[in-house]
Amino acid sequence: MKILIIQPRRIGDVIVTTPVIDVLRRHFPEAQIDFLVEPGMAPVLDRYPGLTERLVFEKSKFWFWLREIRRRRYDWVLDFMNNPRTAQLTWISGAPVRAGFVVPFWSLAYTHRVPRPTGDLYAVQNKFQILRRLGVPVPDFALPRLELDPSEKPSLDDWWRGCGLDQVKDPIAVMPKHRHEIRQWPAYRFVEVLRLVLADPGRQAVLVGGPDEKGYLEGVAKEFPGKAWVLPATSLHRAAAALARCRVAITNDSGLMHLAVAVGTPTVTIYGPTSPGSWNPRRPPHRYVQAEGLACLVCNRDRCPFGHECMQWVSAERVAREVEASLAGR
Repeated sequence: MKILIIQPRRIGDVIVTTPVIDVLRRHFPEAQIDFLVEPGMAPVLDRYPGLTERLVFEKSKFWFWLREIRRRRYDWVLDFMNNPRTAQLTWISGAPVRAGFVVPFWSLAYTHRVPRPTGDLYAVQNKFQILRRLGVPVPDFALPRLELDPSEKPSLDDWWRGCGLDQVKDPIAVMPKHRHEIRQWPAYRFVEVLRLVLADPGRQAVLVGGPDEKGYLEGVAKEFPGKAWVLPATSLHRAAAALARCRVAITNDSGLMHLAVAVGTPTVTIYGPTSPGSWNPRRPPHRYVQAEGLACLVCNRDRCPFGHECMQWVSAERVAREVEASLAGR
């Protein structure tokens, strides 16, 4: 049995697809299970247990991958991305079983088409719908999981001690940036919530983000000298290792939020244009906050035609209460 999973991007989408590997490995213990992923997301799958091979897909080599996937003669190809490019890869594979969600026109490439779930279904369960269609038993609930890279420990230990975080009772991770501004709680709100939660002398904050977000993170951290630190953005594995050391993560609905979930860190996530029903486990220790009384919530837009009220209306006090509840273990 040879199976190919296709989910080339984004970090969060790749992370919430990893439980598919676990389910397939339990059901087909001797199978070859490969995963097609773009270079920037590939580190998520480093040494992932149960995965046979990670295929690093570059769009500039599309014709190579058309030939290569055909050559590999997969029995099953599962397309979780469902865009024109991945549908072509799925179709050209010639696999007897080609499964994906129903989308206009492109789902003709699939032998097994799955209607996209409606309502509030967590992303992992959403992915599992394709496995259900193929008769593979899936758990009622599952979270993504990622193992930490032990090679990150020595240098992270040095940085952690250098900031004095090893002496802190409650290190708190903060991920204030998002590539889509519409999904981003304003920086001043993050400052407000940190003023509240860092009033406890036993707490410090670790700000986590990408290399191009350093200036934004430093703008938040400078409000709390000696109490907030910007994690050097060296790798995804470094971010995962740092998040795993924190008692809670305050975050937008982002790929880093899913990374925190995967390493077992409790999260408090602020939502506006996206659905917590789809993108949050909504079970302890994970919590979320969303504005109330807006007709345009969960619009899924990339730009707001109004005043971004869905994020502006979420108060720092509401988020701080959820953080305190998480730290108290309630």
